[in-house]
Amino acid sequence: MKNFLIVVSLWLFFSGGAGAALQFNYVTAVATPGEGRLITMEDYWLVALSDTYEIRLPEEVDEGQKLNIKVFHDGKWQQELFIVRAISIHNDLCRLHAQHPSKDGRFPSNAIYVQPCHSK
Repeated sequence: MKNFLIVVSLWLFFSGGAGAALQFNYVTAVATPGEGRLITMEDYWLVALSDTYEIRLPEEVDEGQKLNIKVFHDGKWQQELFIVRAISIHNDLCRLHAQHPSKDGRFPSNAIYVQPCHSK
């Protein structure tokens, strides 16, 4: 239930349902601190369910890059592949998208959230 509320809150926040939506700009490359949060999405048609994981990633990321990230899951670090389809940024918050978001941003997909972050 907690994850559901987090996803609904994020979805409302980024879609404009809870006040003014953040204006994300798309960039082709970013510099990261080497850590972030992976949010995985499941079945978002009627109900969005998610899981959040602490991750380690490269300090420089490009759109289209295949990342080997380390994900902390079940008390241990695991390697996973994450392909960056799009990168959005607002101030020092970056989202690395596994699927390019629709223009209205209302269809969430797996994404890595990184802060602080800046475009290269």
